Amino acid sequence: MNDSPSTDPLPRVAIILGRAGLLPFCAGPLAIYLDPHHAQLYGAILASYALAIISFLVGIWWGLALIRRSAGTLVLSNAIVVIAFFGQVLLSSAGFFLLCALLYPATVWVERSQSLFRPQPAYYAQMRMQLTVVATATLLLCAVLL
Repeated sequence: MNDSPSTDPLPRVAIILGRAGLLPFCAGPLAIYLDPHHAQLYGAILASYALAIISFLVGIWWGLALIRRSAGTLVLSNAIVVIAFFGQVLLSSAGFFLLCALLYPATVWVERSQSLFRPQPAYYAQMRMQLTVVATATLLLCAVLL
């Protein structure tokens, strides 16, 4: 299997989409800083986006878990979504950003530590780490700014 981004168009598309997905994370702190009068609105928008992304990330686990018959991964996926959902509902935006700043790296840790995820292409694992670092940093920045 060739997973080199230079020869296979799929990795290139995944990398472009992954990086594009960072735009709202990067725009959040910038908008809050430049327009503090609407900071709560920007925080709410980014919180919804952060919830969507965490749901997307752990939703991917379902496909793998069903194929590999890993009930524990299904339960963990649901637990993360439930924690994130209630975090968004019950916490302030700043508090929710801090929660996500824990959950996002936790998803990478799970993917790196469980054999279920070992077939991930190398470019994907590297991209996930890079995207997680940027998303986590911007969420922490937003938490500070709010």
